[in-house]
Amino acid sequence: MTRTAFLALAVVGCASSTARAQLSPVAAEPMTVNCDDLPLPSLAEAIERELPAVTRSKPEYAKGVLEPILRYAKADDRAHLCGALQYSMKWMHVGADRVLFTAYHTPTVRGSMSRDAIYRYPIYRRPKDAGARYTTAQILGGALAGRGLELVWLADAYDVLALHVEGAGVVQLPDGKMFPIGSDGHNGQPYQNVSKLLIADRKLPAGPPPPSHAPGNPKARAYFAAHPADLDVYWGRNPHFVFFRSVDKAGGGKYGALVAGRSVAVDESHVPMGSLIFVRAQKPIVDAAGAITGWQPMTRVVLAQDTGAGIRGQRMDVYFGEDDYALAAAQAMTVQGDAWVLMSK
Repeated sequence: MTRTAFLALAVVGCASSTARAQLSPVAAEPMTVNCDDLPLPSLAEAIERELPAVTRSKPEYAKGVLEPILRYAKADDRAHLCGALQYSMKWMHVGADRVLFTAYHTPTVRGSMSRDAIYRYPIYRRPKDAGARYTTAQILGGALAGRGLELVWLADAYDVLALHVEGAGVVQLPDGKMFPIGSDGHNGQPYQNVSKLLIADRKLPAGPPPPSHAPGNPKARAYFAAHPADLDVYWGRNPHFVFFRSVDKAGGGKYGALVAGRSVAVDESHVPMGSLIFVRAQKPIVDAAGAITGWQPMTRVVLAQDTGAGIRGQRMDVYFGEDDYALAAAQAMTVQGDAWVLMSK
């Protein structure tokens, strides 16, 4: 890596040797006036969410990269924005190979503030003692039961697991009111993907997932619906457990509320938090029934505004929001693409 590249990385606060090894300077991609596939106000919103914090911690990056792009996005000036990306930015490719793009969303599930015959599956607050280190198997076995740590009760056991994967959600209460919840950290234990454990044991059928209007992996949901006793067994093999709290708005990252299509979760050892990123991959085309009917280019500017226990290495998780399209994308999107962290020249 060149000295210039090293200094550019230092500006965005990424000084570890691992992170430096993951970004390499390349020639800028050729741009057209269609360089971004989303309306620009959403880009302006995402930049404005993080700009105060980045201005305090990384003022050179805020002034040289975020502020110029923000001006063009707020003015809805696509031509100048695309020109600035190509001619005013240094492009740092993420990794030596392609990036795995996945998607996540904010699910809505049924729940209640009190337990009854329907709402039986708890979402837990963070304990203030050693219980915050209990493994998933210990908690599923009742280690936190009876301590008054239940934040809300859900109607479906798999919905609890789905919220743990997404890290946030909206609980629809019996009276129709919405109760948003967000992550309050985790137990510090390593993460294992439950769906991958099922695949390794050949429990899930091959082929694309069926259309589903419920959160989580549709194949895994169907398997656990048919084999309910296996849910605690497989979930217990993932020691990582997430705690929750009530929030004003679900779907929050390192800089507050996430912006659909613009906020991405990254591995901070590969991509500096708060950095502006140009991505090129594919996104699904979804019909009214929620079925994937094809794929189309996803080419846009995003921002590193979140992390996740399962987001490691050459992977980016794109936040798609709360609607039906976001749910379908979260269930189906596993595609290869390219990503470049943008620096000022």
